[in-house]
Amino acid sequence: MPLDTTPDWRVRRRETILAAAAELFARRPYHDVQVDDVAKQAGVGKATLYRYFPSKEELYLHAFDEALARLEARLHAPPPEGAAPEAVLACKVRALLTTFTEQLPALKVLGGDHSHLAEQMRTVLRRRTSRIAAALREVLEAGRAAGRFRTLDMEMTPLLIIGMARGAVMMAGDAEPERLEAVILDLILKGALAGPAGDDAGSFGL
Repeated sequence: MPLDTTPDWRVRRRETILAAAAELFARRPYHDVQVDDVAKQAGVGKATLYRYFPSKEELYLHAFDEALARLEARLHAPPPEGAAPEAVLACKVRALLTTFTEQLPALKVLGGDHSHLAEQMRTVLRRRTSRIAAALREVLEAGRAAGRFRTLDMEMTPLLIIGMARGAVMMAGDAEPERLEAVILDLILKGALAGPAGDDAGSFGL
């Protein structure tokens, strides 16, 4: 495999442009952010920006992907030694909520009018979701092995946690993050039943 010969200054400049774009896109809707705005925020010329990102759409996609990559890295980071599975899961849910809150304008684009952009973003999200789900699955399996969590569907449960966090931010984004985290964890760890659910909680006799 050839070594990466990209000069450090080019890497740093690309990161600066992405950081500027991420900051602007987090504050304003996609169509309200112009390439000139990003170039000014990054302290580079417009022509320089286009050498790294040929279009605003590509810049937006890269900024979105970078945000999910950072989330993925946080979720896969080793937990503190001796941390209870519940505490580890809480940290991961908090990371999901933080990232989805920061990316709320991007999440709105997914269901908006930018059809081509939205489809490309869905592709990015699907690719990253499988890795994010793997990190959640790891802590759920560790909790089950430690006797702290009951037997769960390890394929669907991580995806539902991701969907729950994303939906909470989309539908109740004005709520305090701590409240969203507490409600999600309460549902995950305790469910809605008044008594102990046990491993047969999936059979409700409806």
